Formats: sequence, C-alpha cells, structure tokens
Amino acid sequence: MNENKKYIDILIGKSISGNATSDEIKELREWVASAENNHLLFERSKKVWDKGDRFIPADAIQQDKSRLGMEYNRYLSEKVKRIRRQSFIYKMAAILAFPVALAIGLYFFGAPGNFGSVSEQVCEVISPKGHVAKCILPDGTEVWVNTGSSITYDASGFNQNNREVRLEGEAYFEVTSNKKKPFKVITPHADVRVTGTAFNVVAYPGNGIFEAVLAEGSVQLQLKSGNRKDLEMNPGQRVIFNTTNQDLAIQEVDANIYTSWRNGELLFKDATLNDLINELERIYDIQFHLTPENLGEFRFRGMFSYNNNLIEALEKIKRTSGIRYYIENKEVWLRESN
Repeated sequence: MNENKKYIDILIGKSISGNATSDEIKELREWVASAENNHLLFERSKKVWDKGDRFIPADAIQQDKSRLGMEYNRYLSEKVKRIRRQSFIYKMAAILAFPVALAIGLYFFGAPGNFGSVSEQVCEVISPKGHVAKCILPDGTEVWVNTGSSITYDASGFNQNNREVRLEGEAYFEVTSNKKKPFKVITPHADVRVTGTAFNVVAYPGNGIFEAVLAEGSVQLQLKSGNRKDLEMNPGQRVIFNTTNQDLAIQEVDANIYTSWRNGELLFKDATLNDLINELERIYDIQFHLTPENLGEFRFRGMFSYNNNLIEALEKIKRTSGIRYYIENKEVWLRESN
C-alpha cells in the first residue's frame, strides 16, 4: 500500500466526503487497521469533517498527527545514506509533524572518522514534500529549507575557507554576521552575497525564475545573465528575475508575506489562484487542472497552514470562491460553480 502521508490525507478526505472508489475504500481500511494511531487519526478526521474543527481542540488533532510524524521521521532517518566516491555526500531528510526539523551542521553526522577524510565531506539538507526543515550551519547561521528544496555546503571547509551554500528550491537565511567572511548563496541564476542579514531566496530547478526578499540588513545580488551590474537590496524589497526574457522587477513588499512559510503558514494578499495552486502542488505533491483555464486569474486572499490536509485546503478555496473540486488519485480538478 502507498503510505505517503499526503496520499493518506487524500484517501481520508475522499472517504468521508463520499468520493472514494471501492478500491480506495479497501486500501484505506487496510491502513486504518494496520496501527492504532492510524485508526485514531481517521476517527478524529471524521469528527472534524462532520462537526467542524471548533468542536475538536486543534492541539488534540495535532497530537495524533505528531505520533504519525515521529514514526515517519524514524523511517526517514533510516534513509540517510553515505555515497562513497571522490567526495562523500551525506543526505539528511528532515521531517516532523508541524513539521520543522532541526539539523546541526556537521555535528549531526557524528565523528568524521567513521566516514572518511574530513576534507572530503559535503552536507546536504533535504526537506521532503509538505514539510519544512531547519538547519544550523557551523557558523551559527540558521536556515529554513522549504518543502521539496535542499541546500548543500562543504562541511569541512565551511567557516574556515568560506561560507558558501548551494540552494535548489526555496530557503530563508538568518546569517551570523562576519564581515571578514561574507556569506554566499549560490543558485543557477544568481548569487546572493551578505555579511549578516535575514532574507528569502527562491530558485527552483527548471523554473527560470529567481526571487529574493530581504527582511533585514542588506544583500548584494550577482545576476548570472543579462550583463547586469550587481544589485544592492534594501529591507522590504522583493527582486524577481526572469532568466528567459531577462526581465527584472523590484517591488516594495511586506516581507512577512513571503517568509511566513518557515512558520508553517502560507499568506496570500491579492494573489491569483495560479499562485496558490503552485504552492499547493509543492506541498501536497499533486497536480491541479483548471476549467476554464482563466479560472487561475481569480484573486485570492487568505492563509493556509502546512498542518492542513488537502481536503481542508480545498474546502477553504471552495468557501472563499465557490469553486468546485474533484479529486482522482493525485490530481485535482477545479471548476467554476454553475
């Protein structure tokens, strides 16, 4: 049986809403019967659906989810692998119930002697779909790694020779100040250079869009195409660089809206439905279809929690827009109400 947490959320939602197929009902029953915690979470979900979550304390529901999260965390911890080649790469999948998981630089991996030469170590922190990982680098810099994203750095030379981190996806950095050793975030489209500050960077592979939001301090952007000069950012600024058409946009924004994800929340202020479903696809590892396509231009304002399951997120969309939804496997169809 597929025991992916988001897939289970979908099965539960389809079952209690009357949309599950006979095969899906059978699969869900097997999952519920396989563990007491599964049965408890399923019963809680039914009560929330029938009566509304105001009747069930949120912390009670979260305790049930936490038990499952810890079990899944132990499972993932067994997936930490050592890859023996010219350089050793240690992969850490971080996941907890809210889920912010904590890794403390090289110290997470124990004594280097167990794995090979210290000079050959690279650390990679990976945040699985639907979860946020928090990493503390050897210099004390704190990094929040968003769902489906990863950072890598030279664990042996970091804070000795340099302070460089490679990013794929989205991450928020609170950099420990050190003017003698600038901190650098390297992405395919642009590099971010700082000495000590707080900022957010978005650089998903294959997207062609680089984005940075500065919360405090100052940063220097080094764009890698378009023959542009280095760009200095001020707090409250958002820079969006399109590598396909070389368009560069600088906006004055509320940085909290673009960095709230590190607390397990997504804030939207006058965003489009397309913006919203792009985020939900990353969190729930699903695909959305819109009928008609211009439905994606619907303006949306609100907040989503990473603790919400897919059905809760879709119900919020339905309540605020009147849009109907239909789920099949890992695909969601959104349609205008008649």
